[in-house]
Amino acid sequence: MSFAAAQYRAATVETASPVQIVVRLYDAAIRFLTQAEQAGKENKPNERNAKLRRAHAIVTELQASLVHTHAPELCSDLDRLYEYVLHTITQSTLSNGTEQVASAIKVMRELRAAWAELAKRNV
Repeated sequence: MSFAAAQYRAATVETASPVQIVVRLYDAAIRFLTQAEQAGKENKPNERNAKLRRAHAIVTELQASLVHTHAPELCSDLDRLYEYVLHTITQSTLSNGTEQVASAIKVMRELRAAWAELAKRNV
């Protein structure tokens, strides 16, 4: 990546709202899960596992950033969904399967849509 591109990327993150950053994290997790699913279909286990690890790291970060004192019920629900996605990623890694990844992608897309709606409202 060029210096100018790196500066542009840094500026877009620095000026983004917290909600916009969350949407970008969902985008990245979904992208890595989709790439993992494709790599699994192409019988590229190393690439699949690398993409699953990256998605796992993002979901772990999203889960760790929950502030349960602000909205305990919502955070509890999100925590369970993140736990499900993490479990699904782990099971996919252990079984070398791609079926579980589709389920994780579906959950992440639905959550992303909700966060994107919040971002549109400038929350």
